[in-house]
Amino acid sequence: MALTYRRKRLAPRHFDRALSQIRRLPVFAGSHRKQQANEVGVLGEVVLEEFFQDHHLNYQDARTCTTHDYVMESGTTVDVKTKERTVRPKSDYDNSIPLYNHTHQRPDFFYFVSLMRTPDRTTKGVRRFVEAHILGGIAWDQVETLGTRWQAGEVDPANGTQFWTDCLNIRMADLLENQVMIDRLHQGTGS
Repeated sequence: MALTYRRKRLAPRHFDRALSQIRRLPVFAGSHRKQQANEVGVLGEVVLEEFFQDHHLNYQDARTCTTHDYVMESGTTVDVKTKERTVRPKSDYDNSIPLYNHTHQRPDFFYFVSLMRTPDRTTKGVRRFVEAHILGGIAWDQVETLGTRWQAGEVDPANGTQFWTDCLNIRMADLLENQVMIDRLHQGTGS
């Protein structure tokens, strides 16, 4: 159960790396959040890359394909899912995988990152975030088994969230702890 997520204070190096990548990205057709989606996604990837480096996890950037973001030295594939939040993650929170690309996106693991934004609504762009939380991961087959499917427009009665797209929600408690993920990514162990 991923209750011991890693918190990382965001610094200029994170913003600079993210901005250099965001400038080169198009806004993808069908993107609900447009440029903000790129900001959130890329900043989450930058944070996870640094986490990989901190734990001597070698990887190849594979973000030019749409099936996964990284191939680890072990051969294991990872896709990063990043969510914007206004508070630190809690054990009863969910992590989402949109279904619009789920039929072809089949990494060995999904890795979840949350970005906490500043309460100051005047700060825009990637610099609106103050912390990143590296939450943990889950194997693709476990997503299918443990995920709760939601349709666009439905409301989760547990927290009042109205879903803007079809998605699978994974409970925080169902994520593998970061240390378990580190070990599996080093070893190339699937679920």
